Amino acid sequence: MEKSEFLNEIKKINSIICISEFGSYRTEYWDKDRSDIDLAVVVKPEVSFMDTLEIEEEILELSKLYYNYDNIHLTFILFKDFPSKYARFAVDSDNKYIIDENLWYDFQHYVLKYARNNADFEKMLKIDEQYTYFGGIIDESLLL
Repeated sequence: MEKSEFLNEIKKINSIICISEFGSYRTEYWDKDRSDIDLAVVVKPEVSFMDTLEIEEEILELSKLYYNYDNIHLTFILFKDFPSKYARFAVDSDNKYIIDENLWYDFQHYVLKYARNNADFEKMLKIDEQYTYFGGIIDESLLL
């Protein structure tokens, strides 16, 4: 499946603001035989957790076709969950599929504003990321 076809099909779901890649995919740490592809799915303000259960399978199937890979993991991010670390992962991703630009910019603004106003949250994200990817803290300046 081509990128344009993937985007057109995702747009039909009408609940999605953006899909962002995060995790080890497209990095030297990704192992095709073992790793999954992590996708953060940011949904519109009116979408509830229960609504995400209804669209999950469709997004998974489209993602499997697009990536030509079966081990896909979706993490749904509700619009109001801008303080979560996954919201920050979505914003910081180098590979985003933005469906609704206006809502994406609003969401991104809220996430970054929250991060600016909560330095301890930023520190916790960095420590969490190092434990996740490296099994411990590699930048000891975070402990100061």
